[in-house]
Amino acid sequence: MSDAAPPFGRTYPTDADTVSSPPAGKVVRFRERPDDPETDPLVFEMWLAAEGSHGPMLHVHPEQTERLAVASGVLGVVHEGTRRTLTDGEEAVIPPGERHRFWNAGESVLHLRGSVTPGLRTEQFMRVTYGLARDGAPVTPSGMPLNALRLAVLLDEYDDMLLLASLPLWLQLAGIRLTAVLGRAVGYRNDYPEYR
Repeated sequence: MSDAAPPFGRTYPTDADTVSSPPAGKVVRFRERPDDPETDPLVFEMWLAAEGSHGPMLHVHPEQTERLAVASGVLGVVHEGTRRTLTDGEEAVIPPGERHRFWNAGESVLHLRGSVTPGLRTEQFMRVTYGLARDGAPVTPSGMPLNALRLAVLLDEYDDMLLLASLPLWLQLAGIRLTAVLGRAVGYRNDYPEYR
């Protein structure tokens, strides 16, 4: 794919370096993959459509530092209870374990340059969740699976990368483990080779 901004509308790009979630109005292009996922960053660009598109609801990354730099547009971010608006050239840095969410706070497409360090399996997680959304699975406005059993199975696999911030982490992890057992029993899985 070229360096041009991705189109928004009826078609969203997906290729070896790009994933998209049309229901959430998001496109991510992977720019630099980690040589060692346990230490090196995953570097990406992200575009959020103008219609109020946003990242996940209030969440934490247990082991990762997230950086979001505004290339163009207006980024709204809540970080540990503080709400800010960032524009061209400004950056938000979120250390591991800190509560945050972000969204397009402007009237045009938001273009971000970002990273998560360490990269871990973030690309795989995004490919699965964006792929499910793209293929018609019911999702939240941010593109996460709406089916609690399917989501629990995924979060059980990827709990080192993303957890919701609305519940104490120990309680959430216990709930994920229990619900994931039920999810696997009815046939949901955490391996989606079609989205690799």
